[in-house]
Amino acid sequence: MKPFYKEKYPHLFSPMFIGKKKLEFKHRILTSPMGSAVGTMDFQGRINDAGVDYYTQFARGGFASVTVPIEIPANGGHAFALSLDESAGGYAFMHNMQRSVHMFRTRTLCELYHAGCCMLPGPGRTVMSASAFTYNGHPVKEMDEKDMEDVARLYADAAFLAKRANFDGICLHYGHGWLMNNFLSPLSNHRTDQYGGPVENRVRFPRRVIERVREAIGDDMIIELRMNGSDRMEGGITPEDAARQALLFEDLVDMIHVSCGTRLDASGRPKMHPTCFVPDAHNADASEALKKAGVKVPVGVVGNVHDPDLAERLLVEGKADYILMARQAIADSDWVNKVRENRVEDIRPCIRCDYCIDGGRRGSLTTEVNIRKDATFDCHCSVNPLFRQGAHKPRALRPTSKKRVAVIGGGISGMQAALSAAQRGHEVVLLEKSGKLGGQTFFADHMWFKNRIRAFREYLITQIKKSGVTVMMNVEATPGMIAEMDPDAVVVAVGGKPATPPVPGAENARQAWDVFGREEELGKKVVIVGGGSVGCELAIHLAGKGHSPVILEMGAHLAPTAEISERMSILEFVEKNGIAARTSARCLEITDKGVTVEEKDGKNFIEADDVILCTGTLPLAEVRDSFRDTAFDVISVGDCEKVGTIRTAVESGWNAGAVL
Repeated sequence: MKPFYKEKYPHLFSPMFIGKKKLEFKHRILTSPMGSAVGTMDFQGRINDAGVDYYTQFARGGFASVTVPIEIPANGGHAFALSLDESAGGYAFMHNMQRSVHMFRTRTLCELYHAGCCMLPGPGRTVMSASAFTYNGHPVKEMDEKDMEDVARLYADAAFLAKRANFDGICLHYGHGWLMNNFLSPLSNHRTDQYGGPVENRVRFPRRVIERVREAIGDDMIIELRMNGSDRMEGGITPEDAARQALLFEDLVDMIHVSCGTRLDASGRPKMHPTCFVPDAHNADASEALKKAGVKVPVGVVGNVHDPDLAERLLVEGKADYILMARQAIADSDWVNKVRENRVEDIRPCIRCDYCIDGGRRGSLTTEVNIRKDATFDCHCSVNPLFRQGAHKPRALRPTSKKRVAVIGGGISGMQAALSAAQRGHEVVLLEKSGKLGGQTFFADHMWFKNRIRAFREYLITQIKKSGVTVMMNVEATPGMIAEMDPDAVVVAVGGKPATPPVPGAENARQAWDVFGREEELGKKVVIVGGGSVGCELAIHLAGKGHSPVILEMGAHLAPTAEISERMSILEFVEKNGIAARTSARCLEITDKGVTVEEKDGKNFIEADDVILCTGTLPLAEVRDSFRDTAFDVISVGDCEKVGTIRTAVESGWNAGAVL
């Protein structure tokens, strides 16, 4: 009898045999290239034990391949990148990863790319591209024949080092605004010689690079091409153009997968790393175009394919031959194993917030799209507290004896704390004052672009039900009640409350929390006070329901502290919905007729049927502090400790439950 997963997902779990030597991939679920970042390598870019563990987790989780990015030249496009440098023996250190990953019959590919116009300026580096222009304030040189020969040699040399490092294949990154995409895309290739104009000319130099790579590695290794199925910008590569490119490449490569977006404009980031506003499988139109054009090598698709049913359907419908994922693998590296074991409800869903690629939390904007150089490189996943630097946390835990633990509050941080404590073997009681779990995430039930947050909440609820945690609903905990329970430890997760600004007439306004599910009570004209992420997303939501919102933001920028890709999506949908946004606008007074604001041109009055406050959250400090001495250990988590995000709620909740 066939295993369950082969019955339900016969295409997804069928093997692939790639290249002249028929290299076997055990199924069709691959990881797309994922950098390991600082901390996973030594000062010379050689992979260390943390890096080995990072890539091995995906192999252990069942994925058919992992792909390791290598920049040429080293650190050309990103700081702190892995290197195969021969003088430092980087290729030799990579064998530590190979032995570990290959143990799980998982293939390894080395992604090679040159940053081109996105090269970080520095000594010995030439910022260059297919054509000359200015990028991020730096002049970009148009490449000549010598430059092309030098770059082709860099690719060939790096590919040969990858062969010595025992990779199974090379993945050539020809998308996202890197150098090869600079040649392939009309956005950046304005040449009038043999390398510009029609598709046949634009692929000429990228083909030469592939030929040189093949000469360097022979037929023992496969070559995968990662290319843009679309630049997602006017005048750029379209799926039809990409299909013509693929037909001109396929005699040189063994497999092709399509992505989209370009670094030539920050507005392309939300498509390149699709946010919650981007549809599922948004690159499938391009992979389908390649298939319909007659591309014969296997065609893969990446981007918002996180559901196994959707993945299987894409293969059944002939839109792709294999599936790649990165952020979902980061959120839950056991994705494949859980699908095989019929435990889809146990998959921790990615919420598409893009914190994992953010390079560490950055500060508020100081220009329209640029951000201060204050990235911390402390990289996080909002739903997986053990991602990257967090992977070190379990080693810090000491053995513990079984304790009786009370968790007060059933929001995200409270549920995560309860789960962590239960996983450590404690007896846990979770007390929730309302009739449902999830806390502030109730808004996700009403906003179409927050369905991934809803999925994450339901995942936590499912895990609570399976964990053995005792849940007491409609119970408002008091210090006296907790004292009677006499727990060994208490985790306080009582959350926060909406902040009310000291503005005359604020009592005439509604709080954002009170709007969801009651949108029909609002009038047509709505003024939203506060243009952070919450205010902007509420405006997008209300505009979709027929209201005419106006956003008032005291600062110079909308959503100034949002992750950059998320912010670009927010701005895009604010514009798409025709939402009026007034920055540098201080709210002076609220009446039942509207709002008085102070702007650069003086005081103005904005008529409104309703005014909604999106001016932040305050910790429920008094409630929190009332439980301070109710047990030997009392730990506060989530917004009641420090107002934050789902990421900080998950992190603080996991920490609290784990350290008891």
